Amino acid sequence: MKHPKTSPTEILDRFAREVLYGEVIGSASDCGAVRLGVDAEAKISVEEGVLRFAPLDTPGWGRQGIAYGPFAHRPGLAFGVFMLNGHHNSQTYDAEPGSLPRRLVRSQKDTALRTPFKAHFSAQPIRENLAVGWFDCPVPNNPLEAGQALVMRGHPKENGQLCAAKVRGLHHLLLGVQNNPIYLVSVLREKGVAFYAGSLEGSRHLPALPKLRPLSIDPYSLTAKDLYAGIHQSILGEMGHRVDTRVYGVRVAQIPEWQAYGTAQIADPQPQLGRKAAHGGVWQLDGPCMLLRPEEAGGLFHLRLTAPASLIWRYRDPRNYLALELNPHEVRLRLQYDLQQYVLAAQPYTGAAQQPHWVQVLDDGQALSITLDGKPLFSERPILEHRLGNETGVGLIGQAADLEVHPREVTLPAVLELGLPWQVKGQQTVFAPYLNHAAEDLLISWEPTLGRGKLMPAEGGLRIETTGAERTVYTMPWNCTDLADLEVEILPPGQCAGQKQQSRAGVSFWQDAKHHLVVALCLDDNESSVAAMLRFAGYEDPYDMVWSRVPDLLYHGVPLRLRVVCDGVRFQVYLDEEPVLYRALSDIYPGADRLSIRRVGLALSGYGEDTGSVFRSWIARK
Repeated sequence: MKHPKTSPTEILDRFAREVLYGEVIGSASDCGAVRLGVDAEAKISVEEGVLRFAPLDTPGWGRQGIAYGPFAHRPGLAFGVFMLNGHHNSQTYDAEPGSLPRRLVRSQKDTALRTPFKAHFSAQPIRENLAVGWFDCPVPNNPLEAGQALVMRGHPKENGQLCAAKVRGLHHLLLGVQNNPIYLVSVLREKGVAFYAGSLEGSRHLPALPKLRPLSIDPYSLTAKDLYAGIHQSILGEMGHRVDTRVYGVRVAQIPEWQAYGTAQIADPQPQLGRKAAHGGVWQLDGPCMLLRPEEAGGLFHLRLTAPASLIWRYRDPRNYLALELNPHEVRLRLQYDLQQYVLAAQPYTGAAQQPHWVQVLDDGQALSITLDGKPLFSERPILEHRLGNETGVGLIGQAADLEVHPREVTLPAVLELGLPWQVKGQQTVFAPYLNHAAEDLLISWEPTLGRGKLMPAEGGLRIETTGAERTVYTMPWNCTDLADLEVEILPPGQCAGQKQQSRAGVSFWQDAKHHLVVALCLDDNESSVAAMLRFAGYEDPYDMVWSRVPDLLYHGVPLRLRVVCDGVRFQVYLDEEPVLYRALSDIYPGADRLSIRRVGLALSGYGEDTGSVFRSWIARK
């Protein structure tokens, strides 16, 4: 770690000059500021215009990270990072005596492209794998305790959980964040920090850039005089699989309009009936509560409540609203809808009398994520509720303080722009055969390209019959080598008592037997995911597979649309039009050349047996 001689006032780093592994820390950024941080295993490099974090052999905080600064605490100072995390669900595992879990067994064979595999076990497992935000030093031993940052956390069933490390602990935000490019923003305020994020068009949790979603408020400030903007990684990989993290750009800049309450529509430290809020209008009595009506529906609500008290939102009139009610013995979420009342969720309240609690609600109009003092209320999963989703009224009952209401989306300030993610789709349909009318000439049009499986008619479409776990590919010629957009509807086999049903069906982008990409479902009794497997120069390591868990999109016996767009350099995967996985081929194998797409088609991945998936429709676009 090296310290700068002078403090920067702002940062713009687009990683324009390549830097060898182990030499990034101490090098000059694009704007001339020194890159601080730590690279204990010489795993950080700059290649092809991006910063690259390769997986640590020995995971842990304080071993891999980059930082900029120091910066004096100035309200409105924003830190933005445009990046692709290696895998949101990266984590270590509990140390247990005996054999390794089945999916962790792997040979120690080395290759020219990768270092030997090491299974990561720990008596205290590492769940948090990434921290991006403000810290009190350039190399914190534990960023979760030394900073205010957005944090990605591994999860036993979902693909990853976005959290916020605050002065008073780790606060849960979004569950099931997919492996797509993401822009993370942390803004210093007069007191505390505001957090924002944006991603791809169609993402479930986050808006498409250049829009951002307000995610959380930390009302407290770090005590350090100087702060450092940092990106810190503790672990990359899960169950033996691993892939590098890529950072496309870093920006630190002053946003004057975000100095005080920033993007808040309503802000009031001490709400009181008849008085004007600090921002947002005069509190007026309306039905059961004192009320304000902002122009837009609220997306982030942050306040303190002392029981008995209630937050009311999506308020139309006294007969239509949502209420979070904190009572002496119970906290509940209630919907008042016309003449009916619905208790959507409830749980016992065990807090001490007159004890204030921080409440946060994230509301996108379709789903609610609610926390009490940073811990999920009612359920870790969002509560689905669309009724009154466009109503704007916000009300309070009882003792409430430090209220902030932010909209569901805000625009990324121009000074923070770091480019937009690649998200291309084909515009011209080339093939659209009716697979549910599997005539003999249709079967002939598909050429067996790899494997011994047989393409056969099936009820409603086609299926590839195999006798085991073998990759099988059937393709058609393709005349647009630099773009293919393949969409297929797949019906996975239904569950059957006493039989293990699996789906490994997907699509293939084919150059030749030594160079091709397969993207397929991975559905069995234990797993619901979509995975991408690249063969490059004849080499393919099963543990270089990249994937995203999709437990609420992929089910036995339920059809879904798999769509994959590839330009030979990168690919984007969609399930039912939701983007779930993005990678550049060089992310998987450093130095991988462009894939020349000469054929496209249907495939079974070969990682497990497919027991009867049916391809019901197939569209190829360019």
